[in-house]
Amino acid sequence: MRNFTRVAGLSALCSTLLLAACAGVPASERPQPELPQRLSYGDGTQEVTAPVHWWTDFADPSLDQLVAQGLANNFSLQAAWASLAQSRALWRQAGAGQYPDLNLSLERSRSWTESTTTDSWTAGLTTEYEVDFWGRVSALDDQARLSVLATEAALRTQANTVAAQVAISWYGLLMEKENLALLQAQQQRLQESLQVVRGRFRRGQAEMSDVWQQEQLLESIAAEIITAEASRAAYQQQLALWTGNSDWFHLSQAELPPQQDGLPVPAAVIGAVSLAPLSRRPDVEQAWYQVRSADAALAAAVANRYPRFTLSASYSGSDAELANVLDNWLANLAGGLVLPLIDGGNRRAVVAENEAAVQQALADYQQTLLEAADDVQQALIDERQSADSLQSLQNQLALARKTEAFIHNRYRKGVGDFLSLLDAQRSTLSLEQQVLTARWNRVQSRIQLYRAVSHGDFSATDNDKEPQA
Repeated sequence: MRNFTRVAGLSALCSTLLLAACAGVPASERPQPELPQRLSYGDGTQEVTAPVHWWTDFADPSLDQLVAQGLANNFSLQAAWASLAQSRALWRQAGAGQYPDLNLSLERSRSWTESTTTDSWTAGLTTEYEVDFWGRVSALDDQARLSVLATEAALRTQANTVAAQVAISWYGLLMEKENLALLQAQQQRLQESLQVVRGRFRRGQAEMSDVWQQEQLLESIAAEIITAEASRAAYQQQLALWTGNSDWFHLSQAELPPQQDGLPVPAAVIGAVSLAPLSRRPDVEQAWYQVRSADAALAAAVANRYPRFTLSASYSGSDAELANVLDNWLANLAGGLVLPLIDGGNRRAVVAENEAAVQQALADYQQTLLEAADDVQQALIDERQSADSLQSLQNQLALARKTEAFIHNRYRKGVGDFLSLLDAQRSTLSLEQQVLTARWNRVQSRIQLYRAVSHGDFSATDNDKEPQA
């Protein structure tokens, strides 16, 4: 009767602690920072969407091939895949605690006395299992699983970065090719103007300083050509970096993939982006999975403050002959209860640490979500601004070219002064460069916009509404 009373008391104690533990494990709710329902610039009547493989929207087969190479060969992305494999292995380790372990042992021993020598064989099976009353083991499994999902999201962020950097490097290479062609055309025009100035100088209609100023302007173009060639080489090196292909370092211009005639011209986008893509952005998903992982770690820390109940069993036998080991066997079944009494406040401190970690992860998630919204909004602003700026610069360039042609024609006929012609030439040269830069900025703005709204799961198709986990 006394033993029965002790068992009943222990059962009541366990039941009380179970209820207390279940009530103490928190469950975070997903925070909802205040954001507008739609992010837009302008009237926002058009919905901005991007294909899953957003770089295909440029209709450039060479870019498609280069991005495919980058996604397959980029070493940073390969490191991200290896990190994911490690995270999955850790998840399997954490999940193993939900199942009993089973161990087989086999031992042979020999003992001596003054008169005898005895050989003995011992064999047995042992198993142990923790009864997860408080959810500690399942919480550790959840923590590891959510860490896997966070690592997957980080991998998709890296994949999106690789695709964007390959696109920028490729179109930067094309931009510098077009820039060099523009500079060579400008150089040819200035050479022709220099012949006119020299002709007027020989006829006594111009000063020597006019010839020098024209030669100085021509030499400035030569310096810009040197800079453009260096920039082209830099973009080529960036392609080697992001595609993971060192052969790019040694390719000549003739060996480069087929290139378009100039930069692409993206269609104008003046619209809005709903908040749905934001929740699927890999950096936002990663931050949210980190919140949930921290919450699971907190649940495990709370459960670790309560008794741990384990079941163990063994089956063993021994004999001088191995064949007879199992004929002389012993079975054992035991249950163990470990109740922490005094630990110097260690477990309580671990719980406090994890509570702070959850609060930190929540704040990081909210900040990441706000930064994602700002990223998309800024991309929309840059998209609109780059299109408007390009149109204005093209209008200015058309007027500048008319002005230069008019003044140059008058100067050729001996009417008008050289400084007016020089100012007109400089204005035209500057605006031609500004127009090219504006076109380049527009391409970069489109890449940034697509990157900002992409979920980075390039294994999905355009018909998939959500990325594959």
